[in-house]
Amino acid sequence: MDYLEIDQPDELADLNKRLSETLKRGLRHAETRTVGTPGGSFRAKVLFQSGRGNSVFWWSGRQPRDKSAMTNLFGHGMPGSSDPLMIDVQFNIPVVRFSRRRGGAFIRHLPSGKIILAHRGIVALGHGRISKHILFEKIDITLREAETGSGSFEFLPIGELGSPKLVLDIGRFSRQLRLSVQSTKAKGAKIDGDASRPATGNQSVLPAKLREYFDEFSGHRNLKSRQETVADWYHGKVVRALRDALSDSPRPAMKSREIDLIGFGAKKTFLFEVKTSANTQSVYTALGQLAVHASAVALQFKTSPVKVIVLPERPIPRLYEIVTRKLKVVVLTFARSAKGHVVIHGLKQLS
Repeated sequence: MDYLEIDQPDELADLNKRLSETLKRGLRHAETRTVGTPGGSFRAKVLFQSGRGNSVFWWSGRQPRDKSAMTNLFGHGMPGSSDPLMIDVQFNIPVVRFSRRRGGAFIRHLPSGKIILAHRGIVALGHGRISKHILFEKIDITLREAETGSGSFEFLPIGELGSPKLVLDIGRFSRQLRLSVQSTKAKGAKIDGDASRPATGNQSVLPAKLREYFDEFSGHRNLKSRQETVADWYHGKVVRALRDALSDSPRPAMKSREIDLIGFGAKKTFLFEVKTSANTQSVYTALGQLAVHASAVALQFKTSPVKVIVLPERPIPRLYEIVTRKLKVVVLTFARSAKGHVVIHGLKQLS
């Protein structure tokens, strides 16, 4: 597994300090404002991205009286207004005693050593808390699994801690999260009694409810090489390019939380799994996901789907032969320009 949860309070405190310094450099317009929460309102120093606008990204950093955690509040509001600011997302980072009941997290990308700001999906709605599986189905962001001291857990990746675009990444994420929360009716919000539930278990066996294609969150980055991205932010762009390439299909493409894309031909159904690396482990993972989901897709659409893996390049020759000849899985490739434009190659194989 490429990601590891950071769970040492001292290190988390240092990382939160680095996060705060980055936010202070990127958000220069300061005001003292009333911030509203489900538990009541309070006055706080708030830093805006700009001094003008109707929906400007803001941040406020706080520490509770017991100093057990650092709180980062993010939202969008109007500078100079007397209206209370409403919170889009709250990142609580434990800095005394580690706890997975805090929403904020840092995960380490093991191949590169880079640190990723992430969120656990612990989100309040009114005085309750949205069940994580409901939020994960609603939000259009690719989940990432990280190894922890208690098993494998799912996280929502936000951005690299050292990235010059981290402030923009957090702003996009906070808006996306709030839109997902607002689209969830109050009756769907319930207390998630086990906030530290691992990603493994029966809920991962069957795919979540399918719906028509939706855009995943994709960070906007100009990358010099494919190796520079460590959290797969352009995964959503590849899926979108694949959907666009299938626009002439007889029915709209579909996807779910676990399934990247299902496409439809005149007589065939295609099950796609996209990976942004063609290394052996990524291919093995894709094969496992296709095998698990194919039976459920076959049951729902009354036909066995054609399994397709989409990679940035062909895997090593021996593995490619096994995948295509023995396992009968189609391999497509994609090319990604420096500006992020994605082109899918090999689609004629699907005809």
